[in-house]
Amino acid sequence: MRQYARPFPITRLSLEARVLYTGFLLFLVLGFVSSVWLYADSFGGLSGLGATEYYRGGAAQAAPASGAEAEGGPALELPPDGPTLELPGETVAAAPMRLEKPARQVMETFHFHLFTVPVVLLIVGHLFMLTALSVRLKVGVIAVASVATFVHLLAPLLVRFVGPQWGWLMPVSVVGAAVGWLPMLVWPLWEMWRPVPDSSEAAAG
Repeated sequence: MRQYARPFPITRLSLEARVLYTGFLLFLVLGFVSSVWLYADSFGGLSGLGATEYYRGGAAQAAPASGAEAEGGPALELPPDGPTLELPGETVAAAPMRLEKPARQVMETFHFHLFTVPVVLLIVGHLFMLTALSVRLKVGVIAVASVATFVHLLAPLLVRFVGPQWGWLMPVSVVGAAVGWLPMLVWPLWEMWRPVPDSSEAAAG
């Protein structure tokens, strides 16, 4: 752990260490992408209302049906001199009903993530500390990632057990986590593998 107690460029890591850390960070990038997909599929986007309906239940907004359904069924050909038949001009598709998440399920998810996410944050944060960025910038990024991650873990509990007024915390914490986590995942990868001039060449130049 000596390299974390004093300035230690990430470029001085051995080749096998860089390969190992690169694989670790790439797995996390893939996990980050899958998390974005799962979030969009669960909540429908960056919406506090979507998060509230996901945890507390409710019906999604109904959308007008399209095609033959929007016209009330298949077209009927009637003789021009026959009686007229009035059909509804538009039908609305039934909205799926979302049930309230069980309290135990929400608490179990919080419990599981509370012991796993901070460990990943600790490892990624240590790799980010080895980069050549300024101390102030690294402190800011790590602080944003830590606070946003904690809020994101806590938000489902507030929405489910306190009230729907806390739904806005979900999209806000997602944006904050992205701002904090993405630099910690991408910047070490770039610094580990960027071309570094040889010390003798730098001295001669």
